[in-house]
Amino acid sequence: MAFGSISGLVESVLDSLLRGSSMVQLVSSHSRFFFMVLGTSILSYAGCNQQRESAIPDRPTRPEETVAVITPSAIVEDTARENAKEERLSQSFYTVEHYGDDRNTEEDLTRTIARARTEKKRILLQVGGEWCGWCKLLTSFIEKNDSVRSSLEKNYLLMKVTYTQKQPNEAFLSAYPKIVGYPHLFVLDDDGKLLHSQDTSPLEEGKGYSEGRILAFLEEWKRKD
Repeated sequence: MAFGSISGLVESVLDSLLRGSSMVQLVSSHSRFFFMVLGTSILSYAGCNQQRESAIPDRPTRPEETVAVITPSAIVEDTARENAKEERLSQSFYTVEHYGDDRNTEEDLTRTIARARTEKKRILLQVGGEWCGWCKLLTSFIEKNDSVRSSLEKNYLLMKVTYTQKQPNEAFLSAYPKIVGYPHLFVLDDDGKLLHSQDTSPLEEGKGYSEGRILAFLEEWKRKD
C-alpha cells in the first residue's frame, strides 16, 4: 500500500475516534495521547518501509551479455602483421618456413612454383615435422651457417612439407619416391618437375650436419644457366 493511502487512512480513523460525541465523553486526555502516539508510529513505519523498498534495486532478469568489440585499430594491426610476414617471406629463401598440420601442401607448392619461375631458382622440399629432432637440427644448421644460407638464397626456394600422424600428406607424397627417414629432401625444377630425391643421412656428420657435404649437394643441383 502506498504511503499516502496509509497516512490518509490513519488520519481518518483518528478523526472519527477523537471527534465522535460519544467517544469524546469516554476518552480521557491520556487516551488521546495514546492514540496520537500510535498514529505517529504507524505513519513513521509506513514511511520507513516505503523508503527501504524504493532503495532496493530491481533484480536483473538475466545475466548481462558481454559483447566482444573488434575495433578498427585491431583490424589494422592484424593486417599489418600479415603484410609484414608476407614481405619477410618474399625476401627469404623460404616459401613455407614452418611445419603445420593445417597447411594445404598443394597450394603451397603452386605458390612456390610461381615464385621459382619468376626468380629462376630450384625448389627444395624438406619433408619432416616438429616431432623430428634431426629436422630441427637441419633447420638450425641451414639458418646459422653463413655459407649454406648464402647458397640457398642465391639458388633455391625451400618449402617445408609436413609429415605427422595427423597430417601424413599421403596424396601429395605419393607422387614422389618412397622416404626411408626424416628429414628428406626433394629437388624440383622451377616447373615442379622432380629432379632428385635426397636422403639426408649422408649429409650428417657426428651429431649434426656437414657443411662441406651440404654445400656439395646444393652446388650439384642448382641451376647451371
